[in-house]
Amino acid sequence: MTDYLKTTKKSTLIGGISFLLLLLAITALSLPFLKQLNFNYVTTFYISRLAIWFCLLLVYMYSLYVEKQNFLLWKEKKYSLLFYVKSVVTTMGTLVLVVLVVSLMFKLSGSDIESQKIDEIMKYFTNNIPLILFTSITAGITEELFFRGYLIPRLEIVLKNTYLAIILSSIIFGLIHYSYGTLIQIVGPFFIGLVLAFHYQKYRNIKIVILCHFLWDLLVLLNKTSLVQ
Repeated sequence: MTDYLKTTKKSTLIGGISFLLLLLAITALSLPFLKQLNFNYVTTFYISRLAIWFCLLLVYMYSLYVEKQNFLLWKEKKYSLLFYVKSVVTTMGTLVLVVLVVSLMFKLSGSDIESQKIDEIMKYFTNNIPLILFTSITAGITEELFFRGYLIPRLEIVLKNTYLAIILSSIIFGLIHYSYGTLIQIVGPFFIGLVLAFHYQKYRNIKIVILCHFLWDLLVLLNKTSLVQ
C-alpha cells in the first residue's frame, strides 16, 4: 500500500473511484433505455449485462494506464482447498442469517418486503437457465471486482479508514439495487456487501467472495423462478 502511494496521487485514485461510480450510474440506466428500443426483455437484459462487462474493461484500462497500477491493489493470498470450502460454507451461512434477520425486521416493522418489479422480471428468468447462469456469473464477477476488489482498497487510501471504506462501498453497493422498487432491496444488499467486504478485507482473496456472490445470486434466482411458476 505504501509503495503504491509513492507513485500514485490521491487525485488519480479519486478520479478512478468517480469514473467507476459514473459507469455504474450509466449501466443502471441502460436497462430502461434499451427497453425503449423495442427489444424483447431477455435480449435487453443480455445487452445490459454485457454493458457491465464493458464497464469492467474500462475500469481495468483506467487502473492500468492512468493509475499505472494493478486493478487489484491487494495481493491475492492463496489458501488450501479445505479453507476455500470452509470459507464458502461459512460465508453463505452468514449471508442466509443476515438476510433472514433483515427480512424479519422489515416484517415486524410492517414494511413491504415484496417487490412487484422483481416478480415481473422473474417471469423472464423462468425456465431460462442460460439467462440465470449468465446473470449470476456477471453479478458475481463484475460486482465483486468493482465493489470489493477495486473500490475498497482505494477508498481505504483516500479515507485513511478501513471500516469507513467498507461501509461506504457497501452503501454504494446497496444503492445500485434501488431500481427493484422496495427499501429492503437496498438494505439487504447493503448487509450482504458488508459481509463480503469484511471477508475480502480480512483474507484478501477475491475468488472466494466472487464464488459466494455467484452462488447466492444463482440460488436466489432459482428459488424466485420456482415460486413464479
